[in-house]
Amino acid sequence: MVRTVFRDPKVRQAYIVTKVAVFAAAALATWPLSKIVGPQAWWGLGIFGVVLIALTVAVLGLGGGDEGSDKTEDAGEGEAGDPTEPVVLPIEDSIDLHPFPPRDVPDIVTEYLAAAHAEGFREVRLIHGRGIGVQRERVRSLLADHPLVQEFHDGTHDRGGWGATIAYLKRD
Repeated sequence: MVRTVFRDPKVRQAYIVTKVAVFAAAALATWPLSKIVGPQAWWGLGIFGVVLIALTVAVLGLGGGDEGSDKTEDAGEGEAGDPTEPVVLPIEDSIDLHPFPPRDVPDIVTEYLAAAHAEGFREVRLIHGRGIGVQRERVRSLLADHPLVQEFHDGTHDRGGWGATIAYLKRD
């Protein structure tokens, strides 16, 4: 899953530059220590460098390795991590809105309600979080005007409390 991110050349370059910077900082920090401790400090830096290189090779997938263990692609999908391809999420009885940018939430909620209704769900839970209530009000104003929503209320204590809204969908 991590390797998907590093298919973007800019991300890969930034990762490598960061690793080099960390190693350089460690070398600068070890140099005065070598004056006190002696050459053993340089052995520690060498081991640190080898571990850093091994981690970089493992994360970037530069080693030969078993190609079957790379779980970045699912059956039936194209190139994993392609930012132009839409992500298909399974429709469940709840959706957590935290991962989505706030500007996208109204569209996501609208699409989710249509898909949940099409799947036959009568009750869905929209997890918007507690916060100061901005996202909650945006979600609830959308629900109030949505043609598929019969009614809605705060989640029960065991289902998110006021950090979630339970919506009841109309039957066909």
